[in-house]
Amino acid sequence: MGNHAKTNPEVPAGSGGRDKPASSYWFARETKPIIFLIIALALVGAYLGFTIPIAVFPTTNFPRVIIGVDNGVMPIDQMMVTITRPMEEAVSGVLGIEDVKSITSRGSAEIDLFFNWHVDMFETLQRVNAAIAKVRPDLPVTARIDTNRLEFSSFPIMGYSLTSKTVPQTELWELATYNIKPRLNSLSCVGSILIHGMQVPEFHVTPDPGKLLATRVTVSDLLNAVDRSNLIQSPGLLTHDHKLYLDLITGQVHNPKEIANIYVKKDSSGNPLYVRDVASVSSGIEPNYTIVTADRQPAVLININRQRASNTMRVAGEVKAEMQQIEKTLPPGVKISNFYDQSWIVGESIKSVRDAILIGIILASAVLVLFLRDWGSSFIAGMVIPISI
Repeated sequence: MGNHAKTNPEVPAGSGGRDKPASSYWFARETKPIIFLIIALALVGAYLGFTIPIAVFPTTNFPRVIIGVDNGVMPIDQMMVTITRPMEEAVSGVLGIEDVKSITSRGSAEIDLFFNWHVDMFETLQRVNAAIAKVRPDLPVTARIDTNRLEFSSFPIMGYSLTSKTVPQTELWELATYNIKPRLNSLSCVGSILIHGMQVPEFHVTPDPGKLLATRVTVSDLLNAVDRSNLIQSPGLLTHDHKLYLDLITGQVHNPKEIANIYVKKDSSGNPLYVRDVASVSSGIEPNYTIVTADRQPAVLININRQRASNTMRVAGEVKAEMQQIEKTLPPGVKISNFYDQSWIVGESIKSVRDAILIGIILASAVLVLFLRDWGSSFIAGMVIPISI
């Protein structure tokens, strides 16, 4: 009997079983599902690339709330007793709070509230505001309180400056506040707009002590008279000719002369006393302790914030288009300049990622085609590389 050797026709002789046919690899057998999965992931990536928010920083719910208080030039000790401590005690019972820190200085205070990461910050902010509202009647009426969450959208994404060598700073502030700001606020996804470098126009009423004493008029009488007269009220509705009208009575003052003609009270003889009889009225500006310049001259700055989870590129595009229209309506001599644009950083980052994808596709395809002589693999690599990147 002779020995007969059987050979496997699928395995070449002398290979020792090491060289397997292509069909024995799972990725060779499942070529079509793999290609379908790659194409599906590429389509999902393309969809997300056009829909997800684009910004320098991701949308993050930091568990922190900042309370800012401004009360003029009140001394630090008085600020601590009358404002900082009562507010700390009020917010210390808010659900989920872990730590309370505060910084108090002359006329201002900052209270930082830290919460755990599991709380809903939208509801938490409402609870903080409700806690502050409970103690608000006990705080000084002159205190201004701002409560904000800490998030990346709280920082400006764009900034513009208004400068002029012929137009006064007060008019630049009015232009930025009453013309530019409302138009930018009407744009979609635009959040808050902050104006800095202000010279806010106001009127100064300077009482004459001698005349106050002679007429027995107090400073409170002057303040009450101005508050009582400088208002807009509605006396009600009026029906006429089958129509309903809303009546408005205005007593707003617009210049020093109108303020000087405000009635205060009667003197001992029954004669009417006006503001001009006991005080002088002049135009002025609100005290400002911050100096802002642009292009080596005083300026008004307009900082633009985006809404949370909005697209920085879209917001910047709408703002730029609107500012181009606003620039056409500016008075002669007013110059508007863009001194900060976060969308440029985002745009350059997108370009760098795009260039990396294209270079990766070209290099991977070149290796597969030139060295491996495999056109099909180069097609698959062209789809895999963008996903991996």
